[in-house]
Amino acid sequence: MYHLSTNATLDNYILSKELMKLANISPNAFRYWKNCIAAKYDKSRVVYIHKKYILNKYKNLIDKCTNLDGYIQSVPFCRYTNLPSSHLTQSNHSALYGLFDIKIVEGVKFVNLKSFLKELGLDTSYTIYIEKCRYFAPLEKKIKLTKTLCLGYY
Repeated sequence: MYHLSTNATLDNYILSKELMKLANISPNAFRYWKNCIAAKYDKSRVVYIHKKYILNKYKNLIDKCTNLDGYIQSVPFCRYTNLPSSHLTQSNHSALYGLFDIKIVEGVKFVNLKSFLKELGLDTSYTIYIEKCRYFAPLEKKIKLTKTLCLGYY
């Protein structure tokens, strides 16, 4: 089992839970597959399987699974950006919510990190953080996201 960093997107991975449900097999069946590469984020129970290492008899199900290219699970996204998870809940009416491409698959929330950074002219090599603009020093690199929140990067 590989551990993904908090800014690693799920390119070439699929949600294990979704694949196992489509294949109508046990959620832990992938653990017994020869040469299977699975990954998860630190402090998370959600598992992702690399598309290249899925058994041949289940490869036809890959196209039926949700494409997660560019996406990151919401909890690691919040750790990566220092953003409280309440901003990723539509019912909280956060001004930030509309800035993110969010999808929910099998009860797991994902944020499209690549498209978010692309819109800001940044890439995943940057370290970013989101906090109130008033806490930024005058010379810090920042991008204003809302009236009160900014994204800092380096």
